[in-house]
Amino acid sequence: MANWRNLEAGVDRKVGLTFGESVRLSFLRGGVVDPARPAVDINAVLHVGGDDSKPVGDGTDRYRSRLALGQAELFIDRSTYAGPPPRQGDGLRANDRAGLPWFEVAIVSDRYSNLIVLTLGAK
Repeated sequence: MANWRNLEAGVDRKVGLTFGESVRLSFLRGGVVDPARPAVDINAVLHVGGDDSKPVGDGTDRYRSRLALGQAELFIDRSTYAGPPPRQGDGLRANDRAGLPWFEVAIVSDRYSNLIVLTLGAK
């Protein structure tokens, strides 16, 4: 019988290698850099924005728009992550995206077997 946790971990690694991007986790305490937890650059899957699009204008034209701001999620492969545990209020910079956008960690979930999932808000 296959060990589903091993299969899941393998899929998570493959997704991270395929769709991951460079991000910087900046660890903060009280809004300032926490010297006990230095910033780390990692590769992780960053998903920003919704999957829906809306018609532009009165809806009769053929153009559609998609907003990609606000809530986002970062999926960190636990098996490859060696940095400090992220906490609510920490910062995240998307190194590979135009303008190097910053996000704030709103929620940390470590309930997944191989992923640490950060729910992010605009910073």
